Amino acid sequence: MTRLILSFLTRLSNGLVWLAGLILALFTLRRWLFLLAVLRRQPERRPLQMDGRPHVLLLVPFWNEAAALPALLAHLARLDYPADALTIVLVDDGSTDDSRRIAREWAAIAAHRRWLPLPQNVGKAAALNAALARFPQGDLAAVFDADERPSPNVFSLLVPFFADEWVGAVNGRRTVSNPLASPIASHVAFENLVHQLVTMQAKERLHLAPALLGSNCVYRRAALADVGGFLPGALLEDSDLTLKLARAGWRTHFVPAAVSHHAAPETLADYWRQHTRWAVGFGAVARQQTVVTMRATHLPWRLRLELLAFSLGYLDRAALLLTGGKTAVSRPPSPLLLTILLTSLITPLFQVIVALRQSRASATLWRRILWLPLFLPLEMGVALVGLGRRLMTDD
Repeated sequence: MTRLILSFLTRLSNGLVWLAGLILALFTLRRWLFLLAVLRRQPERRPLQMDGRPHVLLLVPFWNEAAALPALLAHLARLDYPADALTIVLVDDGSTDDSRRIAREWAAIAAHRRWLPLPQNVGKAAALNAALARFPQGDLAAVFDADERPSPNVFSLLVPFFADEWVGAVNGRRTVSNPLASPIASHVAFENLVHQLVTMQAKERLHLAPALLGSNCVYRRAALADVGGFLPGALLEDSDLTLKLARAGWRTHFVPAAVSHHAAPETLADYWRQHTRWAVGFGAVARQQTVVTMRATHLPWRLRLELLAFSLGYLDRAALLLTGGKTAVSRPPSPLLLTILLTSLITPLFQVIVALRQSRASATLWRRILWLPLFLPLEMGVALVGLGRRLMTDD
């Protein structure tokens, strides 16, 4: 009996390892397809001609952001979009610090600025829904986080894409403003560059529903209403909307020329908090939407597969840990698993090199590539924590 149990457990573990190897191989193939799409010379997609300037409702949700708000508000004052076609609403999500006074005084200066104080903290998604219900003006709704520093021309670049009536949302590029502040900040900058200048840009070229980033983003209000608005309580309301809009037939676009800046975490503790939160958020998205997305047979199969890969988030990092562990203890290791493992380990380096070239990064940031291998265990740890928390969470 003991032999049978041991045999069953051995076969089960081997099956899980090969499943992990398959997942790792598919994610690696996806990365190379995106690299090839970005490296191919292709004319930039231009929006249709738009008559006039549609009204934009710009929402800035914040909670206790007294340190960040003044810089954001200074950038908002420099936006080149005409004031008569722009309403800026500072959505105070129950703040208890000086950000409440800062927002109230800034909003009082001009007629197109508003301050919406909420009686208690309800979270970003619910705060955005409350603002949309309170302010009906504008066919388009834009969102900036409090730590965002948008360039003046972001709306001039993003809004024209809505001349296509089936465009539901358009995101600009969010770039790290402090890539050299610490090794952690440099690693976050690498992740940011790869995600936006390789993954997002490739999705834009391949018509694979570029993901929404939650800030420096403009939505069509009709599209938001069509999918039920922002999901209250969601850790990643932007990822949730990416899938829902795609299933509903709305198009999304990524416009790298529309740049805003934000600061990256500089310490290990801040990185860990941010990325485990994202990992848990992706787990929630996958649990709630994977099945319904794969059943959306009206979508092209390649789009459904990409939406599935997107929703699975950090799963490839967990698969890397399992595959690597099995390869390390096997004597001799499986040649196929070893090949998959080595290819998956070297691929991020090529992604970073391409992204650094695309961004014309400084020589100092290029030298920070040497730190990349040291962060791999951290990424795998984040993936495991996110997966574990989702398994222990009922909702």
